[in-house]
Amino acid sequence: MIRVTSIGFIGEPFLAEIRSIAVDFYSKAGGEPPLLEIYIYSSAERMRARILREAEELGVTVMGDFTVLHEAWRGWPRIHVNYEACANMDARVIKALLLHELAHSKLHGSPYYYLVSLDESIAGRYGREALIIEYMASIAVKDLEALELLRNLGYEEEIESYVEFVKTQISDIKCYEITGLLELAKLAAPFIVKGRSVDNLDPSCAGIAGRVVEIVERLRRVEGDLEDRIRFLVNELEKVLGVEGSPT
Repeated sequence: MIRVTSIGFIGEPFLAEIRSIAVDFYSKAGGEPPLLEIYIYSSAERMRARILREAEELGVTVMGDFTVLHEAWRGWPRIHVNYEACANMDARVIKALLLHELAHSKLHGSPYYYLVSLDESIAGRYGREALIIEYMASIAVKDLEALELLRNLGYEEEIESYVEFVKTQISDIKCYEITGLLELAKLAAPFIVKGRSVDNLDPSCAGIAGRVVEIVERLRRVEGDLEDRIRFLVNELEKVLGVEGSPT
């Protein structure tokens, strides 16, 4: 079942288009899930307030702030859409962002993927920052998996639109600390899945982008669960920084 709910006034054509994209995705991905909820908010403020309220209620301490966001905190996949931000976007980009989160709903639609256990070795190196680092690493790992699913389902043009969207964000990354490298690993994923070189980088990233891409390529072949892949990514990126075993 796919349930689309508006929070605030949203025009019917937009609601219908969101539902159509979701139905089409799941027709290619093996059929509709038992339950997928898609919430569309008329403003960023409404979306932020609701998500923060639920996070506080459920004890979620780390979360993202995206135009389209997937989570499964309550035990089933839910997607949140910021209509206010979408109003200024090309329809192809909106579709690409929604498909990206729909892929997460297919692959990562249970709380397991959002309740990562704190790794003792990472906690020992980074202290209070460890939770943020593991959260960012988990996003990078899951984003790669989601993009590979979209490619396997034939969404090549939509991944290309996602690449163009990422280009507007990737230039702001600073690659002299572990969080910057994790963000680069995440944003490099669509380029890698498309077989393209990563461009539009800050000078601090340009010299080491190749090594980060190579690590993400190897990540695609790492066996094990989410926590194993998180550990691999953090450990390998630390080697790029040349501060292996030390916090930044």
